[in-house]
Amino acid sequence: MAVVNRCAVGIYPSGQLLDWARGLDLDMEVAGAREPCLYLIPDYDTEEEAEEILEEVYEAIFEAELDYWHRDAATWPAERTYPVFRKWFKVRFYPLIQDLVGEELTATELDEEFIGELRTALEGVEQLL
Repeated sequence: MAVVNRCAVGIYPSGQLLDWARGLDLDMEVAGAREPCLYLIPDYDTEEEAEEILEEVYEAIFEAELDYWHRDAATWPAERTYPVFRKWFKVRFYPLIQDLVGEELTATELDEEFIGELRTALEGVEQLL
């Protein structure tokens, strides 16, 4: 077993996000209202450091979460500041990531072609539900 040189932040929807989703008549179960999304972030030593890191990357997370819930960016909130992010999402930091697989970790860069293929695949799954 190996320890990965990353930490994670779990992003959970809060009441603000759920109210927005209900206003769009989104299916909460399909959208995964109870499950967090995890994002790997750099190592940190203190909760304050973790908050600083999150404040540096929150915009990408905010947009990824909104896109996950509803792809039409025109429906997203116009104000996407850090305080708004913290109102829309509950956050939990995970300071230790252990790799139980034992294989080399790889990363795939998300380009527009890959994202398009992923969306097409997910649309097929949504239609089955």
